[in-house]
Amino acid sequence: MKLVQKTLLVASLLSSTALYANALEGHRIGLGFNSTSIDDVAFDSKHSTSGFTLAYGYDINDIVGINLSLNKGSGSESILDIDTSTFKFDTDIGYTFHMENASIKPYGVLGFAKFKEEFSVLGQDVGKWDDSTIFVGLGTRATFNQHFYTDLRLDFMNLKDSGDNIFADQFSFTVGYKF
Repeated sequence: MKLVQKTLLVASLLSSTALYANALEGHRIGLGFNSTSIDDVAFDSKHSTSGFTLAYGYDINDIVGINLSLNKGSGSESILDIDTSTFKFDTDIGYTFHMENASIKPYGVLGFAKFKEEFSVLGQDVGKWDDSTIFVGLGTRATFNQHFYTDLRLDFMNLKDSGDNIFADQFSFTVGYKF
């Protein structure tokens, strides 16, 4: 009889943990706003762009998630029109704090980014450059009713254009749905 009780106890504990873990994992898709600040050290030049973010993520558990995102932005400096695009693949690592109908996850980010910047004057292309780099960031994601989420994030990239250091900081605010 004791063997049956112990077996049932172990089975119930293991199954409840598995059910809880499944509630934490899942796909996310979102759309949002981004702003990119670019500091070109060699030319002592600073400019910014703003635009939209399209994001996909998968939460492996309440600590680790993986993300893919595309950020597109545009801006101008004097007569120069600037378009930027950034494709990012990264992982977020933090801890999810659960409340009654919501959860919040502050996290750190480590990932890979492909950045591209194009310049034009009066609709005529005058130049472009791109670079790929490892980047870091931090953010906070809040999930409501297990399906709707908001994500506030800041990423830092050290890029190179012809050997010159260019620092890009990207702020994004995303709203989405978790499956």
